Amino acid sequence: MNYELTEQSVQFTFGNKRYKSGLKNKTYANVDKDASADSLIVVGQAIAGLQDDSLDDTILIQRRRVVEPAE
Repeated sequence: MNYELTEQSVQFTFGNKRYKSGLKNKTYANVDKDASADSLIVVGQAIAGLQDDSLDDTILIQRRRVVEPAE
């Protein structure tokens, strides 16, 4: 059996005192399958800067299909 990557999303955790718990998670879908970890961090930092937040965490979420080998 093999895995086939079907989709990716990224979840950023932003920190700011204005949020009830001090943190807010936001998920963005349709992340390119070739996106590097560095590019995800750059995007998260840019979004955090626009919101006057800190970027506290970045999580890449992948969905994979189990594929049977061809006979």
